[in-house]
Amino acid sequence: MADNQAFYQEVGRRIRDARKKGHLTQEALATKISLTRTTVTNIEKGRQQLLVHTLIEIADALSVAPESLLPERQSPSIDKLLTAESPYTQEWIRRIVDMADRD
Repeated sequence: MADNQAFYQEVGRRIRDARKKGHLTQEALATKISLTRTTVTNIEKGRQQLLVHTLIEIADALSVAPESLLPERQSPSIDKLLTAESPYTQEWIRRIVDMADRD
């Protein structure tokens, strides 16, 4: 992802929102997953990156799906792709779009 800081801030926000929705304190969540409250704070603020197994443990503790804690990926729009610098890329995109329009 291009902006890792924004990614981890969003993950942290989603964790915080799920924790609050589950009526858990940071301390209670930390105890459930064997972390410190400070670590949970840092994760929620996006200051600390987390490993996949930690994300899964957090999701389990919050009774949510792990993917619900991840930001949605944005696919590039066709307009953005068409403004790609390479004429070769532009030509192939046009062909694909034309083929899709025929169906």
